[in-house]
Amino acid sequence: MRQAMLTVVLQIFLIVFLALSSLIGVAILALLALALARVLAKTFAGKGGKKRFGLWKYHDSSVFKLQAALKSRLKNDYQDTNAGKQEGEEKPVAVISFDGDLRASGRKLFAQSLDEVIVNKALVSELIVSVNSPGGLVSEYGAMFAEMERARAACIPLTVCIDVCAASGGYLMSLPANKIVAAPFSTVGSVGVVASIPSFNKWLKQHSIQPRQYTAGNYKRTVTLTEEDSEEGERHFQSQLEAIHRQFLAAVEKYRPNAKLEAIRTGDHWSAQESITLGLGLIDEMGTSQEYLLKVNGSRDLVQISQKPKLSRGLISNLFSAAARSFVDSFALARF
Repeated sequence: MRQAMLTVVLQIFLIVFLALSSLIGVAILALLALALARVLAKTFAGKGGKKRFGLWKYHDSSVFKLQAALKSRLKNDYQDTNAGKQEGEEKPVAVISFDGDLRASGRKLFAQSLDEVIVNKALVSELIVSVNSPGGLVSEYGAMFAEMERARAACIPLTVCIDVCAASGGYLMSLPANKIVAAPFSTVGSVGVVASIPSFNKWLKQHSIQPRQYTAGNYKRTVTLTEEDSEEGERHFQSQLEAIHRQFLAAVEKYRPNAKLEAIRTGDHWSAQESITLGLGLIDEMGTSQEYLLKVNGSRDLVQISQKPKLSRGLISNLFSAAARSFVDSFALARF
């Protein structure tokens, strides 16, 4: 009796073992097939040349999204004719959005999206960049300005649309555009430079803490958080801010030759409507980005270009790092 029961148990165990082995084998095969499919997809994607909508894809992380032209969707309201058609009129329009923070932290992703436009410059008729930024650190927004100049140098007609704010560094990066379109109450201008550096020198001394700093070079450190500032150091620091300001004004003069520099150089900001009323030359026309895009989309396809979001690793450490950067940035030496 016991031997019979043992035989039955062994048979059941064997059946379960074989079933599990089969399932594991199928799972392994499925994973291998999936990995092979991904490898083949990447291989053929590289050899296939053009991606969707007839545009080349340079970065694997890039995402193209088509907004088909109204004329192709509303055929009954559109009369197809070649009369007066200009060369390149039917080429799609590339669209990129940039929402800026103090560090212009999206600049790398923006640059990658811009790569796609430059690679496809013979296949697109215009680049529209939607900008929303109050400005930030000098070098970071200087890099954004250089990216926009890269588009201008590629001879791609460039339009900037401003719905909320493109002030200071946000306005600086907008300057290379052939045309700037802004909503009436959006903020533009703020062509200036600011530095906020609190001094803890007296507090440290009150607590019997003597700050010490050693440098090589007269101007290696001029104005700091802990040292007592000298008049020479303050003058030199101010001269650095003014040098950046002159560079900012030179960019305005280069790309906005009709701008009123004497009014703009004050560092003040205006609404788009007020800037037109005062004839400051900061923008070209008023309108929202959606209004402009809809008008363009009447006859041409829009291709929205963006980047795939990356999975964040070390969420807690990233939060602490972001908080630390925010604290340091609030005391940044110079920012737009």
